[in-house]
Amino acid sequence: MKNIRIKLLIAGVTAGVIKSGIIGLNAAPATSASLPHSSTLPNGIRVVSVYFPGSTNVCIFTFLPLGLADDAPRQTQWSHLVEHLVIRSTVPGDLSMANAETSAEGMRLDFYGNIGNWKEGLTHHRRWLEGVPFTQTNLLAEKPKVKSEGDNVAGRFSTHKFAIAAWAQGFRHNQTNAAVQGDIDRASLNDIQTYRDSHLVVLTNVVVCVVGGLDPAEVQTAVAGQLGAIKSSARPVASVKLHPGNREMTWDLKARHLVITWPIPAAEAQDFAPLLVAAQWLNLQLFQDPELKVLTGAAFAGADLTIPEGNFFYVSASLRPSASFKEVQQKMEGHLQLPNSADQDLAMLGRQLAESLTTMPDFTSLKAQLPATINPAMFEANLGLQWGMNEYRYGPNRSALAKRISELTAQDVQHALSSYLLDSKASIITLTPLTP
Repeated sequence: MKNIRIKLLIAGVTAGVIKSGIIGLNAAPATSASLPHSSTLPNGIRVVSVYFPGSTNVCIFTFLPLGLADDAPRQTQWSHLVEHLVIRSTVPGDLSMANAETSAEGMRLDFYGNIGNWKEGLTHHRRWLEGVPFTQTNLLAEKPKVKSEGDNVAGRFSTHKFAIAAWAQGFRHNQTNAAVQGDIDRASLNDIQTYRDSHLVVLTNVVVCVVGGLDPAEVQTAVAGQLGAIKSSARPVASVKLHPGNREMTWDLKARHLVITWPIPAAEAQDFAPLLVAAQWLNLQLFQDPELKVLTGAAFAGADLTIPEGNFFYVSASLRPSASFKEVQQKMEGHLQLPNSADQDLAMLGRQLAESLTTMPDFTSLKAQLPATINPAMFEANLGLQWGMNEYRYGPNRSALAKRISELTAQDVQHALSSYLLDSKASIITLTPLTP
């Protein structure tokens, strides 16, 4: 489901963080009154409260562990279809107050409101987690909407998350064709509801983040009352035998895409920190490369591709019609060779990334510096969303990870790249349309 209100600003903030902190603004650390508060309910759900004193806005984000890289063979995008149906189970019409996003790593369910109606939003989240039955009417209505998102991004050369879904079909399930659109048509009402019930609400992997002008004590009490009694028998998607190596795949999107992956340690490991910084640095290089922009649309790197079988570093790019897979691969891999001039940039990136994992900037001082083009309410939501995402990804390991990142040198990053991102460990997957 498209989330225009939040997603567009997140993209801008992410690029800004890579370049110079939070969109170039000078932010003081948060005051003690606005530090995020975290707790865990008896059923395992983690609750995060991000408090902005004086704000009248409230957003609620729930993160869940069912994403596009988890889908079973010949069930490409079923997680995305689940997301649409979960939202529609309680919001049948206007989506101005609720929306969602499915990525490779999981799903996010959103409510956008204020201090006057936020408990209504919390009720929606409770019902989503409890599992309101899907309906055949909604299934028939949402299938074409899910498929239309793939068609839309193919025309904009921005097929990354769909390419990861296809990559998983090949890498995890040994498929040579990914029916990114066609598999949606295969889903029956019983099948898709069973899929939701089996894998979505793994309680110990659920994070609920409440952002805005609510005192953390009020948030904790209300969330515990609404969500504390939720039960679920859902379990994480099971591991399978992987099929690494190079693979030429087809899919039913009118686009070409390149995905290269390398296995890397989990976030708790010592060597994850330098690889995370390397991914941030590489994203900046890809974004600034004018020659690559001629060849590709959106190009990304990351160290956060997590599947049941392990963690992976990736580079991913949607190809323009005039580009070849070989030249795009060479161009992207060339950026993996760190120049000596990168030392200072890497050190700065490490400090900024470590700070973002453990420190919430003071929104009061930031608000006075915001450009006129940025809505303060949206920016507030994005600051909280970023914190919630980090809590979901790294949990109690966040502080230890930040400490490792803050102590990195450029040599540490180079050593990690040369140790893990080897040609012999790479899996190169090319995606071309099944029919011209």
